[in-house]
Amino acid sequence: PPRAMDRWRHTPQGASRAEQWPRACGASTSRREFTGHFHALVELRSDETHALEVCAQIEKDLPRVGGAFDELDLTPGGVAWNALRRVLLAFASHAPDVGYVQSMHSIAAFLLLAGADEEDAFWCLVTLVQEVVPGYFSSGMLGAKLDQRVFSQLLREHLPAVGLHVAALAADDIIAAIMSSQWLLTLFVNVLPTRVTMELWDEVFSCVHRAPLFAACIALLEPNAEDILATTEMGEAIELLQKLGDTLLQTADGEDDDTKCDAFMSRVRELIAKDLSPARVDGLTARVRGKQRRPSDIRLPKAITDVAASTDVDDLYIGLVSRDLQQKMAQLNAAAAAGAHEEKTSLRSEIAALKAAPIEDDRASSPQASMNDGDAPRPSASEIEPPSAPPPSSGLTADDVDSIAAQIVALEAHACTLPEHGSDVLALVKHTVLRPLRAIIESRLKPFREEIVFLDREFSMKTQRLRRVIDENSDGVSDLSQLVLRSQAYTKSVWPLWSESLFEDTVEQAEITLESLEQIRAELSWMVSVFVGEKKKEIAPKIPRAEGWEDLATVNLMEAITPEPDAECLNASVQSHKNETENKLSEIRAAVTKTHEDAVRDLPVLRKNLSTTTGKLKEELSSEEDAVNSWASAAEKRNAFKQQSMQAKLRDASGGLLRAYDAKSLVVDASDDVSEENAVAGDVTTPLRTTTPRSELERSHAAEELRLQAALQNMKNLEMMLNRRANALEREKQTAASVRAISERTLSQTNASLLLVFEAGEWLESQLTARSSLGFVDKFEDIVVLAEELSTRARMSCARILQEWALFVRKLTSQVVLEYVSIIDTSTQAISDVQGVLDGHLSRLDSASSVGAGSPTFSSARALDPSVASPPGSLRASLGGLTTHMEKLTDIAGSKLGTIGNRLRNMGVTTNASDAASLASPRAAGASAPQAPLTTSASKASKLAMTCREDNERLESRRAQLLLKKTWLRQHVMERGHL
Repeated sequence: PPRAMDRWRHTPQGASRAEQWPRACGASTSRREFTGHFHALVELRSDETHALEVCAQIEKDLPRVGGAFDELDLTPGGVAWNALRRVLLAFASHAPDVGYVQSMHSIAAFLLLAGADEEDAFWCLVTLVQEVVPGYFSSGMLGAKLDQRVFSQLLREHLPAVGLHVAALAADDIIAAIMSSQWLLTLFVNVLPTRVTMELWDEVFSCVHRAPLFAACIALLEPNAEDILATTEMGEAIELLQKLGDTLLQTADGEDDDTKCDAFMSRVRELIAKDLSPARVDGLTARVRGKQRRPSDIRLPKAITDVAASTDVDDLYIGLVSRDLQQKMAQLNAAAAAGAHEEKTSLRSEIAALKAAPIEDDRASSPQASMNDGDAPRPSASEIEPPSAPPPSSGLTADDVDSIAAQIVALEAHACTLPEHGSDVLALVKHTVLRPLRAIIESRLKPFREEIVFLDREFSMKTQRLRRVIDENSDGVSDLSQLVLRSQAYTKSVWPLWSESLFEDTVEQAEITLESLEQIRAELSWMVSVFVGEKKKEIAPKIPRAEGWEDLATVNLMEAITPEPDAECLNASVQSHKNETENKLSEIRAAVTKTHEDAVRDLPVLRKNLSTTTGKLKEELSSEEDAVNSWASAAEKRNAFKQQSMQAKLRDASGGLLRAYDAKSLVVDASDDVSEENAVAGDVTTPLRTTTPRSELERSHAAEELRLQAALQNMKNLEMMLNRRANALEREKQTAASVRAISERTLSQTNASLLLVFEAGEWLESQLTARSSLGFVDKFEDIVVLAEELSTRARMSCARILQEWALFVRKLTSQVVLEYVSIIDTSTQAISDVQGVLDGHLSRLDSASSVGAGSPTFSSARALDPSVASPPGSLRASLGGLTTHMEKLTDIAGSKLGTIGNRLRNMGVTTNASDAASLASPRAAGASAPQAPLTTSASKASKLAMTCREDNERLESRRAQLLLKKTWLRQHVMERGHL
């Protein structure tokens, strides 16, 4: 009737559900924010957006909404029919990942039944599916499957005996799964009376949570617990559970029983307010996820996973501020599960690297090598070692290595005793404190040391050889062209003679030596960068290695030389490392202090949590035993009742059997019309006639046969009765065995959880006890002292090596530069002298090319002296020695010097004997040679003049390069304070 429908559309307080539900769940807000969204989806209803099977399924389900919707006009084509269809199609378009699922039609129809318009019904349906029961209708129905486990757990907590019973009647909690799906998936539509379902939905929309649904499950089961316990088969239990909603109806006219409905809703609200509040349900869901993990749980909707899964052990961390303990325990458990040991920070690799590094011989430390921590190195001119002094050490001595290794071992041992932050200390030592030692160990100073010793010796030898050759050949004459040119004749280019002369060889050796020193300066800069923690892989030298003296012209002479780490740089590096170490130790100290204070606060909280959690688990053990006892008591009562009933049936059957066979006066006469039925029934009212003995015997046999048949029939009925009872008893025994198995499994799991809680609590208490003790802070301060001592030792060792090498490179660079400048002066003077000779040759050649007959011809008779192409014996021997030494240099300096060695091997090759003879006596050669034609002589003179000009230009260019190099050397070296 319309009056009943109007009553459903209003709450008991008189509010309109059509207004209250959308407002309470946020559907009205969504409608305002997405104005026109529903109508746009409706317009798409005939588009391909809706799959044909979805439309077909909706059309098929609409007539099957159930008896609760008799008040709606759901005839095909009717107003309510079309409205419901539009709501469902719009939702399928709005959430294509969910689409349409059976039972949605009942939920949407119930919204329309409550008076909501189409758009409000659509947005309320969206809220119900995505927020109230998330995951119920998505692929795999993961949310519904999770809530089946939650429902089973609720039964075990609120109705332990019922939970045991339904779990024992069918494996895998099938009964609970079936009932929860029928009740929860439909949101109790068509399960409870319409009035009760409306009020239940009032609670659902009020809290926008599924907690009222679980409360309704418990409230519906509680008054029917005994009936459920009386069932002995799965089918019988399911049939009973499906009819529980009808218990709220009056059987006479089918109207709601207001008393029962009010009591039911009162109990639902009571459960929502206390035991089954939304927060409690979320906590129970999280606990079910934590204790009954499923692989599919990772795909649960975010609305469920927002509450992290929890276990009994997680309850120990409630209220603790020492959050790192939970992560630390998780890491320990993961390592234990993987069968691996916990990975801890260790300094073993640092100790191994330290001992594997090259060891330097012990040597007395020079005055300039000693430096106090924080003092800047201040070298003076008097501290410069003599030229013959060897390079400084490139590493640590054996005593230093042993002493530092012992310090590292002691510090690691102390750090491992800390209950927390020991790994932070070891990480600091590994990455900061020992960084200066890493710079020493990983440096390339040792090979550079060997290389510079060899190159310095080679440069000194070549410089001395050049001076000796000059002294031997010049005889006090300032003209150095005689060292290059031995003849007044000019027959070919003299540029090769200059490029392979001892002048250029010595210049090249000076460049190679300076390049090696630049490599060392770059290495020192890299060590400083490692020292201060800049983490540079490599610092390229600003003067790269040249492949030969010809490459020297490509060097950017405006580039500055890499500076050595001076006193200010070393002092800043030492102070930077010291400050960094102290700052990080201060950070760890602050963390240690906070950890100590948090532990002092957390220790009593942990003990309280441990007591609460263990008490709760012990209560679960006790409750499980009580549940088994309660179930057994109910089963015993049920069994006693059935036994009494069976005894009564047996007594009745036994009496009937005796009555059937105890009719001794029954006689059958052929003439008598006594039926078999009367005999069986024991009807002996028919009078007997006097007969002969023979006929009497026949009648006696016939009567007994009838009595036996009646007794056998009673026996069959009795056997059937006994068989039914035997089968029922077997089922009861199986149920009892299942109950025991389930209870034992539950007790075993609870005991295992209790053991885990005890172990975790013991570990946490030991950790917090150690952290809260004053010894924790005192131990850390002892470690700080050890770390600072090791840090001082490391940085001073590195600073000492850097200082010694900086002084050595600075001094050697000054020496090489001074010699180099002197060599450049000599070389440029020699070039000038050669150019003067070439000017004379050029004047004669120009004259010869322009004069006619009678001009001297330029044949082989006017060739240069062979000594020009091949140096004198002493010079040739020196060049041969240079080849040998340069081969050694090539082996040490690497592949970059290969070209130099190859070129030097060809320097000692002499001209052939005939050329030497002709150059030795030019006049004789000229006399014996045939006179060339005039035109030929003029042409040769012209070509030689061109070659002479090219030689002059090359020599001038080379002279300019050398002078520019000299200017660059003097400028930068003087700026660096070397001179």
